Amino acid sequence: MPGRRALVVGDVIDDIIVVPRGPIRTDTDTSASITRHPGGSACNTAAWLGWLGAPVDLVGRVGSGDAERHASALRASGVDAHLGEDATLPTGTIVIVVDGETRTMLTDRGANATLPPTAVTDALLAEAAVLHLTGYSLFDAFSLDDLAALVERAHAHGVIVTFDPGSTGFIADYGLERFRTALDGVDVLLPNLDEGRMLSGEHERAEVADALLRHCPAVVITGGASSVLVARRGEPPVEVAVQPRAAVDPTGAGDAFTAGLIAALVAGDDLVAAAHEGVRIAGMAVMQPGGRPTDGR
Repeated sequence: MPGRRALVVGDVIDDIIVVPRGPIRTDTDTSASITRHPGGSACNTAAWLGWLGAPVDLVGRVGSGDAERHASALRASGVDAHLGEDATLPTGTIVIVVDGETRTMLTDRGANATLPPTAVTDALLAEAAVLHLTGYSLFDAFSLDDLAALVERAHAHGVIVTFDPGSTGFIADYGLERFRTALDGVDVLLPNLDEGRMLSGEHERAEVADALLRHCPAVVITGGASSVLVARRGEPPVEVAVQPRAAVDPTGAGDAFTAGLIAALVAGDDLVAAAHEGVRIAGMAVMQPGGRPTDGR
């Protein structure tokens, strides 16, 4: 629906990114580069969307006194932020330890756990072409009934619902069967290959896609060494090539991919063309530090 907006709902995080300058030594010091960035999967996706010029709203929750700090950072990328404040819990924080292509994340969800479904208003949905949700919100803020009601409201407004499962750790903690139930009504599922394997119980990418298509009409699987797989019910799967890059920092590459894909959907492109745009933006993201675009709009 060209001319309408992207609506992203989910986590607002303070990222602390640690890049050791050598092997981590226990019980003593290890020299490292340590930087602080505003983050969160939903916010990173929204920031890339705004940077791409897509009209985008972000709904989230932070600790007391932090709304303007995070809203200002999002505005710099062109995002309209709708942030509530929690009087008790702090803004969520993640310590990310980067080792080459791998990341270890230590997470305190903080105020994200109290994001109310009512924060996603009908007024916002009425302006949206795509509603993007993540499994992080399902883990601690939304119940299954909350999610189902939100998806139903979105569909009533003619909105496409995309869903990023979040992480294998949170999926396992939440429970596979409950998580699969949460996929009912989702239009486009966006797992990486590890998440897809966990959710489907399959290993080979084609079998993963087939199994997930029982839950959602379209699945886009990232994380392949050479391509992204786009699978849709009743149509042959399509591989979208990924050009290998020597990554500076893989943090946020998946969120950037999602932003490119959503921006293309908002512009009226089909899912395959949208996946091509996602690959392009993810390739840009891994060539810079942090999870958001670094050069403003």
